[in-house]
Order: sequence, then structure tokens, then C-alpha cells
Amino acid sequence: MHRLSGEDTGFLAMESPAQPMSSMAVGLLRPPAGPDGRAVPLTLADVRRHVEGRLDQLPSFRWRIVRVPFGLHHPVAVRDPRFDLAFHLRTAVVGGDGSLRDLDACFAALAERRLDRRHPLWQLTLVSGLADGRQALVLKYHHCLADGVAAFTTFSRVYSDLPFDPLPGVALPWEPERLPGCARLLADALRDHARALASIPRLALRTRRRVAAAKARKAAATTEVPGFSGEAPRTALNQAFTAPRSYGRASIDLTAARALKDAAGTTLNDVCLAVVAGAARRYLADHGGVPAEPLLTSVPVSYEPSDAPTRQAGNRFWSFTTSLATHVEDPWERLQAISATAAEARRQLDALGPELMPAWLDLVPPFVAEPGARALVARLRAGDGPVDANVLVSNIRGPAEPWSVCGAEVEDLWVDGPPSNGVGVNVMLWSYAGRLLLGVLCFAEAVPDADELVGHLHDAFAELQAAVASRAAAPAPAPA
Repeated sequence: MHRLSGEDTGFLAMESPAQPMSSMAVGLLRPPAGPDGRAVPLTLADVRRHVEGRLDQLPSFRWRIVRVPFGLHHPVAVRDPRFDLAFHLRTAVVGGDGSLRDLDACFAALAERRLDRRHPLWQLTLVSGLADGRQALVLKYHHCLADGVAAFTTFSRVYSDLPFDPLPGVALPWEPERLPGCARLLADALRDHARALASIPRLALRTRRRVAAAKARKAAATTEVPGFSGEAPRTALNQAFTAPRSYGRASIDLTAARALKDAAGTTLNDVCLAVVAGAARRYLADHGGVPAEPLLTSVPVSYEPSDAPTRQAGNRFWSFTTSLATHVEDPWERLQAISATAAEARRQLDALGPELMPAWLDLVPPFVAEPGARALVARLRAGDGPVDANVLVSNIRGPAEPWSVCGAEVEDLWVDGPPSNGVGVNVMLWSYAGRLLLGVLCFAEAVPDADELVGHLHDAFAELQAAVASRAAAPAPAPA
């Protein structure tokens, strides 16, 4: 048994019937061929055998999250004594003619539902009925279990037959635990709070130094960076308060994207943000107009060292808010503005320390955090003023070569996180086998047809390619 971090718990606090806080992935499978050359579809029994053999690599899949009475402290994760693998494995058949749009509709429907907190917080659905005999495997897990770093570990175990070394720090063989009673939960909570009190003076001193460093960095900056909250214009993309979802997928050639960033002298993440910015401009031009103020996005940053041990669970990141420069007409100039602002926002976050706010969240009990989360959504729903961001954008590095699972080739694998807190669109980019795959999960009231936004993503990338090529072909200015 161990206690969740304050950051993990925050994702539980943010959840509501209209706002499931689940991250998801959908792998498009090409089933293996049988002796007669015909595809042999995977069965739920195949999936079960695969997952059973991987459970020691997926420790969070057997955690039952137990709430502390009165929200006195963060919940604890217990090795579930009543773990039932069958409960987490499902099947579905797409409707329609089995197109990928039908798969998207199935994915969106799964995204609308909250996971059952009486069980470990994940679900795996084998989807059949797709054209050409293909299938799909949809993984859904609560964001409280994993960030992008941990999610890669999960994906590589669920969607791959590759062998892996045992995860460090995971005791084997696995043994269940007895669920703790109220008395133990309360006693442990009070003991942990007492221990935490000793850390507050040191944390306060570190906070004072870090805040001063961040203020100094901001004062010296030549590029203006938006504040962390409350500075984004409210748009159609911020209609984000009801349960229905829409979902779409885009694909960009990774080599072409890297060529763009090299030609422009930016980062790959800058190019991704510029593509999202261009798509958002195009979408809003048809839905309420592009605001004069730039759209803002929130970009997560891991504070874990690059050489940290492999892990499959936990959230260890913080985010910076940056501009999508949607007020800039020219795609090249927009990319340069995005790059400059994002770089400065990252420097200011580094000065503050991305681990600082999570350290304070560890000290804030749910009975304080949960009402605050509900009040935030209520304020956003009722008001007509600025919002914190317009789009959520994150980027995960994936495998260079395609995976296979249960002998089936994973042709494509899209991942996505939950849109939330008045931000109606979550775009997650994931590199997979030479492509950037973009999952676009939306509140349906913000974007009723995600494919419309997906089309704009492709158009925005082409527009950016043309702008960069034009700039590269332009003659150099004559020397003065």
C-alpha cells in the first residue's frame, strides 16, 4: 500500500460525470494470417493471455484506489484483494460500415464514461467489425495512474509482444493486500501529515528563492509570456461542460516535420504547436471568428531526470502556458512567435522549478482541493470572461519501429488525454514508426465533428510547409 501524490489526486478531484479524467489509446491491428492465408481475428481470450503475462510489468493495473475518510489525506493504492482481470477486458463491435470514422465514434463513446472506482482504474476493449478484417484495441486508464512517461511504459507492455526486464522497485511475486479500515486510514493520514509538517519550512524557503528567480527571469525577458491562468480569450473551443465527446485522428510524416523545424530553426514541439495554431485559426474562422487576442495552450513538462529508472505509474510533470500566436497572419511569423514565447515560458518554468507546485500539492488534502476544483468548473461554466487556455497540447516520443501484439501488427497507435476545466480540445502527439500521430479528443459541444478540426490540422501543416519553403527560396537581403 502506498499513498498517491497530490498531483495524482488532483486528477481524481477534477473528475465529474461530464468530465471523466481518463487517458486513452487506440491501436489499429492487422490480425495475423492463418495457414490458408486468411486473417485470424484476435479473441478476448488472446488478449487475456497477453495481459495476464504482462501484469507484473503493469503494477498499477492491480491497484485499488481507496479514499481516506473525510478527504483528510490523499488516497492510497492497495494491491486489490479482489482483483478480477475479466472485469477490465471488454469487447465491442463498431456500427456502420466498419470505417475508421465508426471506430472514432466508438472511441468517443468510451471516453464519455467514467471508470468504476470500486475496481482498478483501467479498461481494455477489443473492437471488431472494422473494414478489411482489421481490429482495434482501446486502452483506457485514469490519469491519476500515469503521466506521459509512465504511459509509454504501459503502452509498450500492452501493445507489444517484446520482452522487457522487470520494473525496478516492484516486489514479486505479486501478493494482494487487505483493504485498510477507516481507523488505519485516518491514523496513517495523521501520521503522514505530522511528518510533512517538518518539511514545510524548507519548502517555504525553497519557494521563496524559486519565486524570486522566476520573477527576475521574467523581468529580464524580452519576450512576453502569458500568465499561468485566466488570460486566454473565451472561444467556441471552450464550450466544455457536458458529457458527449467527439474524436478524430491525424497523421504527419515525421521526417517532413523534422525538416520543417530544421529549416525554421525551431524545435519539433514548436512545429507541432504551430500546426495546432493554424488548425484552430481555420476552425474558429468558421465558428465565431478568430479573437484578436492569441489563443493559449498548456504544455506539460516532465521534471524527472532523463536517466531515472523505468516506471509505469505516477505523475511527475508540471505545465507552462504559452501563446499559439493565432493573432499572427503569416504562418512563418506565427511559428517564430510561438517558438520565442514557448522557449521563454520554459525558461521561466525552469527558474521556478517544475517540481515546486507538485511539492505543495502533496500537502493539500482532498477536502480542500476538491471544492476548489468544483468551484473552478462552476466559475468557468457561469462566466463569460477569460479562461486559462483554449487547447491542451502534449507530445510523447514513441517507438521508431511498429509493434505487434498477440501476433497482430499494430499499424497505428493514437493516444490522447482528457480535455478538462473549460478547455474543450486535447491534442496529443505521439511519434510512431516514422509518423507523428495526433489524437484529437473534444467536448462535442466545443467541436461537434472532430474530423473538421483534423482536416484543418492537415491543411495547417501543408500551409506551414509552403511558408517555410517560400522563405527558404527567397533571395537573401542585400548587404547594407
